[in-house]
Amino acid sequence: MAVITNQDDDANKKIKSSDRRKRAAAAKRMKNVEPGGWKSLSVVDRQFLAEVFKTYDKDGTGTLGADQVSPLLKTLAGGIEPTPEEVMEVLDAADNDKSGAVSIDELKDVIRVWYVMCKKKNRKSSGCVVM
Repeated sequence: MAVITNQDDDANKKIKSSDRRKRAAAAKRMKNVEPGGWKSLSVVDRQFLAEVFKTYDKDGTGTLGADQVSPLLKTLAGGIEPTPEEVMEVLDAADNDKSGAVSIDELKDVIRVWYVMCKKKNRKSSGCVVM
């Protein structure tokens, strides 16, 4: 999976425009989706989330803790590092089962909560990020 921002000029990360459009559409749906479970998602959206989850689940536990969610939020914000407080706020809001980490089922909520937080805080990012 390549992460593409409007700043990405790396020739090694070229992605077909059709793939880019699919990822952009999936990312947009994640930002605007209502809270809910994995089963409410389309197959395309589930594949998108599975790719994202696999990328950040470095230890292979099937959950993402604060140390794994932080780089994801940074990527979504176009390279702007989230504060530890922001990471914990996102985890608290998205961790529906209160396990202290998010599962793939909760990843959609992580993305949604982060974009809502950024919008409320009027956080300026360096560009629209498409995963």
